Amino acid sequence: MRNGQYYFATYEQDRHRGEEQRHAHDRALRDERAERPSWPARLGAAILTLVRRDHSLTDYPCRLPDGKIGRVAVIQQDEEWTLVCRVRA
Repeated sequence: MRNGQYYFATYEQDRHRGEEQRHAHDRALRDERAERPSWPARLGAAILTLVRRDHSLTDYPCRLPDGKIGRVAVIQQDEEWTLVCRVRA
């Protein structure tokens, strides 16, 4: 085998090394993207989040039901002002 043929054979082996793993990784990324909500649904959720944003968060810490630390918010419920614990922004 001449040097050029040997070089080409090793080049081809290197090029295909790990090919199955790369394909499996690409398939996993495509499958993950398919599970996301559609672009219009995500846009709608973002708009609702901005519209409903709670500007009444205080600097006082509180404990959420899952054990994380949140902040106290003052909200109006049934024409009364109430203190609630919200997720930190």
